[in-house]
Amino acid sequence: MLRERTGRVTFMPLNRLKPKNPVPPNADDAIPLLEKLSYDPAHAKAFQQVFGKTCVCRDLTVAAAYVKSHGINTITLDGDKVDRKGALTGGYYDVRRSRLEAVKNVATWRSRVAAEETRSREVKAATLKLDQEIARVSGRIQILGNQQRVAREARESIGAETAALQKERERIEGRISKIEEDTQELSGELRTLSTRIEAYRVELSSPMVQELSVEERGYIDELSRDIEARQKLLVEMGKTKTEVCISVSYSSYQSGLTNADVSWAGVKTSFKSN
Repeated sequence: MLRERTGRVTFMPLNRLKPKNPVPPNADDAIPLLEKLSYDPAHAKAFQQVFGKTCVCRDLTVAAAYVKSHGINTITLDGDKVDRKGALTGGYYDVRRSRLEAVKNVATWRSRVAAEETRSREVKAATLKLDQEIARVSGRIQILGNQQRVAREARESIGAETAALQKERERIEGRISKIEEDTQELSGELRTLSTRIEAYRVELSSPMVQELSVEERGYIDELSRDIEARQKLLVEMGKTKTEVCISVSYSSYQSGLTNADVSWAGVKTSFKSN
């Protein structure tokens, strides 16, 4: 209390107190203060020592009269005090300079400061927890972003590879179409040559009326060589067509393009028809 300048306290043992209080006036306008206080009977001597000589009066005039006639301390309802030793206390009181009010305010503000400090610690703990959660979520977002970037790059790579395979497939299909056209053309020529060869065989099997001339023999030999060359070319074209079809089927299997099976079935059908 000395450090905070909040007042003064006097301690006295109860067994040492021997209050000698005067007889209070027996009147309606002077009421002993002890009659208006509630206290433990064990502390009666202490209350008699402090408040036993004080009475509550109606106004300052009556209070001053009882002080002179009975030698007691009086206090009015307005807070004016008349001491039996002659001191008069009263008038205006500045409640802002009240020590009791100051002590009460100090206790109130201390409790509020303690509550705010507790709240501050709670807010700091919650903020720390949120910062940790934000850091965790940010790390997760970064990981998902990296995964998304890798997936996007893989998709772009697969798309580029699919486009390249599609172009290669179109090129090979065009080549197959060209080879099929050449094959059909060669098949027609082969049928024509086979017909001519069959005609020549019939002609050879028939008895010759007269011997062939040198020019006719040379023409027959030239036709025979032409037939052999075209047969070899037809065999080579068939081998090339088979290799191209196998390459297309393998490329389609690697890229996951199911339409290659249809093309391969069409190629096999063309071979069977030819």
